[in-house]
Amino acid sequence: MSLTKITWEEFDTFEKIESPKGYDFRTHEGKYYTFGEFGVASVRRIFEINPSDFNEYLLGRRTAREIDFKAENDRWPPTEEGKKASEKRFIEESPTSLIDLPETTELFTKEELERLIPIAEQMWIDWRGKLPDDYVSPLK
Repeated sequence: MSLTKITWEEFDTFEKIESPKGYDFRTHEGKYYTFGEFGVASVRRIFEINPSDFNEYLLGRRTAREIDFKAENDRWPPTEEGKKASEKRFIEESPTSLIDLPETTELFTKEELERLIPIAEQMWIDWRGKLPDDYVSPLK
């Protein structure tokens, strides 16, 4: 939900809520909180958790990790589908990964590969002078 001005000492006095190891949820005056440690010096910051989000956790619809992530980032963690879409967008911008990481071709349809592979191959040749000796085009 948001970063608070609550100190660690105050947070430590709030009522603990049973949660999985690695997560420290607390409640105080009807609100829910968690904390995050940041930086080399481990600066602790206290975050308020949206009550409806915490209810999703209590109902088993969200994990402690998801609740913690949302409190700290004001958005849910990316899904596997979201991660793949992000990776796909990144590769489309710089398709040379299709040459040296053949498994990335699985993210694309045949039609998309027919468009991207020639671009990736040319970019690789411009960069390295030639395609890798063990390279096999996924279009063959």
